[in-house]
Amino acid sequence: MIDPEKAPLLEDEGINGAVGTLPVDSPGARKHVDTYSTSRRALYAMVALLLIKICIFAGLVGQRYWSAGQTLSPKDICLQPTPQGQPSHWSELYNRSGFAHESAERLAGAVKIPTQSFDDMGEPGEDDRWKPFDDLKSYMMKTFPTVHAEMTLDLVHSHSMVYTLKGTDKILKPLMLTGHLDVVPATTSLDRWTYPPFEGVIEEEWIYGRVGLLKNNVIGILTALEYMLSNGWKPTRTIVAAFGMDEEVGGERGATAINDFLEKRYGRQGIAMIVDEGGMGIETLYGTQFALPGMAEKGYGNFMIQVDMAGGHSSIPSKHTSIGILSKIISEIEDQDLFEPDMRQTSPMWGYMQCVATHGKEKVPRWITDAVRAKQPDLAKVGTGFANVSPANRYLIQTSKAATVITGGNKVNALPESAVVTINSRIDLYSDVAEVSEAYLTIMRKIANTYSLSIQGESLNYDEFSIGNISLTVNQPGPPSPITPTDSSAFEVFAKAVQAAFGEDVITAPSSMTGNTDTRHYNRPYLPLEPKSNRYKAFRTHCRRKD
Repeated sequence: MIDPEKAPLLEDEGINGAVGTLPVDSPGARKHVDTYSTSRRALYAMVALLLIKICIFAGLVGQRYWSAGQTLSPKDICLQPTPQGQPSHWSELYNRSGFAHESAERLAGAVKIPTQSFDDMGEPGEDDRWKPFDDLKSYMMKTFPTVHAEMTLDLVHSHSMVYTLKGTDKILKPLMLTGHLDVVPATTSLDRWTYPPFEGVIEEEWIYGRVGLLKNNVIGILTALEYMLSNGWKPTRTIVAAFGMDEEVGGERGATAINDFLEKRYGRQGIAMIVDEGGMGIETLYGTQFALPGMAEKGYGNFMIQVDMAGGHSSIPSKHTSIGILSKIISEIEDQDLFEPDMRQTSPMWGYMQCVATHGKEKVPRWITDAVRAKQPDLAKVGTGFANVSPANRYLIQTSKAATVITGGNKVNALPESAVVTINSRIDLYSDVAEVSEAYLTIMRKIANTYSLSIQGESLNYDEFSIGNISLTVNQPGPPSPITPTDSSAFEVFAKAVQAAFGEDVITAPSSMTGNTDTRHYNRPYLPLEPKSNRYKAFRTHCRRKD
C-alpha cells in the first residue's frame, strides 16, 4: 500500500500540465490499490535502491557545480554534477541471472514477519507484541550471513539494530544508511486484501503484503552490503546501517536511542551524510525524468484539546455538554484557514520548480517558467498557485490539520465530564510548534468566550461563572528538520549516484515531504548529526512488465 504521507508528486495532465497527483484510476497508477498489496514496484524499488546505495558506497565524489539558489541566469539554474557519475562495476549485481527472484524471496520473507507497531506499545520485555522483532532479527542473520560475519551489530533499546562496517580511513566521518523494521498494523478490513497481509505471497511480478515498500529499504541495504562484502569489498569510509524499531509510531524509542548511541560513539555532528527512506522517487515530469530526494521534513505535533465540564444525568441535561463544546471547536478549526502556503527561495519546492523550468521539455506551465526567470518572483503568488494544484502539493508547503482521534462519554445516560480530540499537524518548514499551538488557542478562546469557559484554568470573562475549562497539550512535538543544502558535497554524491544508476538524462532536483521519517530524530539542532540528509526511495513510477 502506498503511504499517503509519502505519496509521489506527479504530473496531472488534467490541470494544464501543472504539477499534481496521478489519479489512481489512470493508466499510470499502480494496480490493486484496494487490495493493499505491495506490487512489483516494491521489487523494482529495492533494485533501484541497491543501485543508489552501491553507487554511494563507491564514493562518487567530484567537483561541485550545483547552484546554491542565488540569482542566476537560466543556464546556471539546477546545474547537474560534472563530470557525470559513471556506473560502478558493483552494479553488475543488478544484471546477474536470478537476482530479481532472489530479491523477491528476501523481501517476501521479511514481509511474512508481522513487526507491527501500535500506539500503545509497552516496553520491550513487558509487551508480547515486540516478539516478532526477535524473529526478524533471526531472519536477517540467516539471510545475510556475510553481513553478520563482517559487520558489528549493536542492538539498541532491545530491537533497533545498528550495523557498523569500519572503513580504512579513520579520519573520515561515517555514511549512515537508515530504514525501519516496523510496519503499520494490519488488523482491520482483512477481507479487502487479495492475500493475508503477512503471507508475503509472490505472484508473477507482484509481492503481496504489509508493507514491503518500507521494509524494502532495509532489505535493499543489506542485500547490497552482502553482495559487496562477499566479493571482497573494503570501504574507505565507515558505513553505519541503522534500523529503528518504531518509526510508524514516532521513533521515540528506536531512533532517539540510536541517536544517543551514535552521539556517544562519534560525537556531535559525527556523521557525514544520512540517506533515509522517503522522497518522491523517480518521476517523469514534463518530458523529463527527475529524481526527487526529500531535502527536509515538516515538523510534527499531536495537539490534544480537552473540554472538562460538570457531569450529570441525561434526564436533566445542561444546555451544553463537553462533547458539544468540543464539537464546536473541531468544526471551527476545520472551517477556518488557519495556515497558508509558504513558498520561499530557500524552500526545496522552489528548487524543484527551478529544475522543472530549466529541464522540463514539454508543457511546463507558464506561471512556473515566468516565476523562475523573474528577478524578484512573487513567491506568495507562486506558493498559492502551487498549493491550488492539489492537496499533495499544498501540504508540501503548508501546515496541515486533521482531527484524528476523539474520546468522550462512556454511558448513554450520563453527561460526559471530559471530551478530548487529537489534532494531528505536520508543521511547515518555516513554522514551529508554538505558532501552531497559538492558532488552535485562538479558536479555543473564541469558543470559551462565547460559552463562558476558562482556558488553561484561567477565566476569560470574570463577570460570568465559568461552566468548564478548555485545555491544550502537545504530544510528540517535533520541529521541522534543517533543510539539506543542494550545494553540499553530500547532495553531489547523491546526484552522481543517480546519474550512475539511472543515466545521465535523469535530473536530480530537490523536493520535500509531507510526512516524517526517523531522520527527524537525527537532525534536531541539539542532536549530533549534521543537516546533510537525503530521504529517498528509489523507484520509477511507471514500470514496464517483463516480456
